[in-house]
This record gives sequence, structure tokens and C-alpha cells, in this order.
Amino acid sequence: MTLQERVGQYVEASQTTMGAVADQIGISRSSLFNKLRGSNEFSLSEAFSLSRILGVSLDEFYQLANEQPA
Repeated sequence: MTLQERVGQYVEASQTTMGAVADQIGISRSSLFNKLRGSNEFSLSEAFSLSRILGVSLDEFYQLANEQPA
């Protein structure tokens, strides 16, 4: 599972929006999409915030972020 898929599952399960997730980690919605697509990398603080939101460790976050889409 990729990070993008995991975030999508979180958004669906929590009935929130990608914009709300972006707000929670302190970036814009477009920045979040770019980072999820791999165009840009997450800063350490962004990665930490998103890992806490998703309920995964930073190690798991790193693995999700480097997973290739099927």
C-alpha cells in the first residue's frame, strides 16, 4: 500500500477531506498532493505529523512513502 492510498483510506474512514489533512500538518492542499505523488518530499515535521494522524510509526511512514504504486 502506498502513502497516497493510506491517506485516502484515512480521509474516507474519518469522513474528512484532503484539505483538512493538509491543514492538520500545516501545508496547503496542493502541497500535500505534490508530496503524495512524489514531486516533493515531506519535511521531518510534516512526516511526523502525518504519521501521527495515520497512526503509523515514522519507519512505517517511510516505507509507505517509498512504496511504488501497483
